[in-house]
Amino acid sequence: MYETLLRHLESWKRGKITLTQLEELADPGMTYSSFQPVVRQLIDNHILIPVISHGLNGKNPPLPLSYRIRKSVVAQPRKREIQSTQLRFHPDIKLDGYYSLSSSKWNEDLPFLEKINCYLTNNGVPREEATAPERSFQLVGDEKWIDEKGGRKLLEMIGIWELLRITPLPDPLMLAVNPGNFRENKSVHRHLIVENKTTFYAIQPVLPALTYTALIYGAGWKAVSGLGNLQGQLGLPDEAENRYMYFGDLDHEGISIWHAMYERYQAVPAVELYQGLLRQTPSAGKESQMVRDVAIQRFLSFFPEEDGKQISHLLQQGKYLPQEALEAESLRQLMKTCYGCGTQREE
Repeated sequence: MYETLLRHLESWKRGKITLTQLEELADPGMTYSSFQPVVRQLIDNHILIPVISHGLNGKNPPLPLSYRIRKSVVAQPRKREIQSTQLRFHPDIKLDGYYSLSSSKWNEDLPFLEKINCYLTNNGVPREEATAPERSFQLVGDEKWIDEKGGRKLLEMIGIWELLRITPLPDPLMLAVNPGNFRENKSVHRHLIVENKTTFYAIQPVLPALTYTALIYGAGWKAVSGLGNLQGQLGLPDEAENRYMYFGDLDHEGISIWHAMYERYQAVPAVELYQGLLRQTPSAGKESQMVRDVAIQRFLSFFPEEDGKQISHLLQQGKYLPQEALEAESLRQLMKTCYGCGTQREE
């Protein structure tokens, strides 16, 4: 009963309360002999301050007829809980806004906060954009929570709305198309995704000589969400099969982007292009990138053993090879040799 009255006092709109009002908030079946010690405890804990001039109720033992409520003391247990929760939560989650809200609001939101913390702790801040239903399902297991159940307001209050990269609709892909593949009315269309703009423009001039239907500029993580609209953007028939190949920077970030493409669209690495990169001189400076062992192991499984060892050694040293390390002319020649018409292997 003590905790019940404490919750009622925290949400009580006024700064004073009468004994009669306290009795109405208590369990209707509660006897005075059970009720009196609870009120006495609230007085002893300096949560209720008796208004002496209003007198006593005349019962034995007596209770004052009215009280002032010390709101700051009432809220202390909740504040301590918020503080301890903040210490164990992901650092980007800010719980300060809950200090000025009621315990009921804190208790209502806490299960969602726990799920959001679990997602950020396990996955980090998202790098790819996602629609509200997609991100909502990832965060709390309910695709309608953000748009229809107050999720956006909660995410804004804890300061992570902008970090979650939620977009109303994915940006259209920047791409170049090979008209020859459309004229041939193919049932299978292959597409090459490249991480950086320089590589996109280096390959574009030789696209008509390749077996790819489209060359796509991935713009880092952006294409992970945008690729879902490729069929409509190219005007391909619904029955057409799309296969994807990816070429990005040879570092932890680039491999993580590829892995997201692989999990969502089964995009395979452009092995021959990465092998061309491995013949270049690596650079230092990517020691602080997040390591995703699952992504690395899956990536290496596409390569011959010796190449895999070289990639592993490069990553362990904190070095990397950007796509741009492969000069434009060398890249174009490699594309025509490995992925030109009549030469491309089956992915």
